[in-house]
Amino acid sequence: MMLSLNFILFPFLGCILIVLINVYFGIHVIKREIIFIDIALASIAALGSAVGMVLFNVGHEEVAHGDHAFWPYLFSLGFISIASLAFTLLRHKTISIPLEAIIGIAYAVATTLTVIILDKGAGGDVHVHDMLVGTILWISGPQLARLAIVVAITGIFHIVFRKKFMNLTESFHNHEPDIKRYKLWDFLFYFSFGLVVVEAVKIAGILTVFAFLILPASLSVLLTGNWTGKLIVGWLAGIAASFAGLLFSLKLDVPSAPVIISLLGLVLILGYILYKSINKNKPLKEQP
Repeated sequence: MMLSLNFILFPFLGCILIVLINVYFGIHVIKREIIFIDIALASIAALGSAVGMVLFNVGHEEVAHGDHAFWPYLFSLGFISIASLAFTLLRHKTISIPLEAIIGIAYAVATTLTVIILDKGAGGDVHVHDMLVGTILWISGPQLARLAIVVAITGIFHIVFRKKFMNLTESFHNHEPDIKRYKLWDFLFYFSFGLVVVEAVKIAGILTVFAFLILPASLSVLLTGNWTGKLIVGWLAGIAASFAGLLFSLKLDVPSAPVIISLLGLVLILGYILYKSINKNKPLKEQP
């Protein structure tokens, strides 16, 4: 048992870091009703990385282990910056297509282009697999440290300016929110979110990061009303599912990402059952 705990220590710490920041962003995303923004940004970052790998002839192993990965990383940030600016501007434009649909289109196109580009390179199939489900069981100390730095910087930034971001989210569906330079703050929200996504996806993969974003936050929105309560519920659910998922995957000798995602889904279902059982005897509010 002690050997197992030692083996999953780094992966578990990585999961904790991703859960801590993703639950926060997940609450924002659910309130804004842009559910697929995380998976879209992740795919766009992966597309940028793929373009950088092809242009500068960087192999999958070099990117995975952090060597010669400067150009793919820089391209990822560049693509994230462009996407953040586009999502910011499109929100404030009067268009017939909902922003969520545009985000979904961006995800589909970016993923398709990434697969096409990587298919032409050596080890492309491995890179596509890692892009989707990650390799969190094999996270290294430097990767964990880098993720911790990005999460800390992003977290501090959002704590300092929490009122601006919370007000921006609460008034997201107003075309002209009563916030000074709201477009700049909207861009900073997407860009800071993208920075976390770039690091998290390299470790946990697109699907796992998306699950960490939406499932614990959905549970927290169901069970509590205030921001502090939502964060605590989401953090506890995400951390518990991560620990159990890593242990089960090790004992059963199966990939960790699918187990963690399945447990997050199970926790959400149980939370919904609890929510319904608590509220089934409450009288309906009278319509005005």
